[in-house]
Amino acid sequence: MGLKAIRTIIIPLALVLQGLGVNTPMIFGFVPGYRRVFCRLWERHKNPVSWVCRPFFGLVVGYGAILQSWPVIVIGVLGIGTSWFWFPKLKNTPTWAEEVINKEFEVLTPHNRWDLRRVVLPSVGLPVGLAALVCLLWSLSYPLNWLGILITVVVVVMKIVWSTRLQRSILRPLTWVTLIGFGLGALVGALLFAFCD
Repeated sequence: MGLKAIRTIIIPLALVLQGLGVNTPMIFGFVPGYRRVFCRLWERHKNPVSWVCRPFFGLVVGYGAILQSWPVIVIGVLGIGTSWFWFPKLKNTPTWAEEVINKEFEVLTPHNRWDLRRVVLPSVGLPVGLAALVCLLWSLSYPLNWLGILITVVVVVMKIVWSTRLQRSILRPLTWVTLIGFGLGALVGALLFAFCD
């Protein structure tokens, strides 16, 4: 297998893993051209609509696990993994969005490639945590499985708190974006449970 074929497989995989919390600029930095592709797509993440998708698809993953539906889980995971670059950067990007994504980029690119706090723990913990949540929701019966949905909401709130620690001025807009995502997720959940039960 040639270098071009390897890049064709690794770059899309790395981009999906980035959406799932893996610190790909550091882990996949050795792949020729990856950093350039990542930086170009990272600019698209400054569109706040991509932020609405995170809580939305997080709920979709949870619903898929409760319904024990692999297709719904896969749609949710692919949505979380790829929605960060679906939407183009706005011509007039809100200042708060520009600031928080630039700050997050600084966090993603520490000097030490194997920084425990910024690279290793998130890159292992976030995907493993998502898999554990799916297993928990799949195995628990009603009404305990809804506890997992509550855990998902709590984790997203913790992410908001972490992000606002980076930049305090983003609390209000980030909260609104997250609430919109949860609202849309709740509507989809109502439809899923109405038609899948």
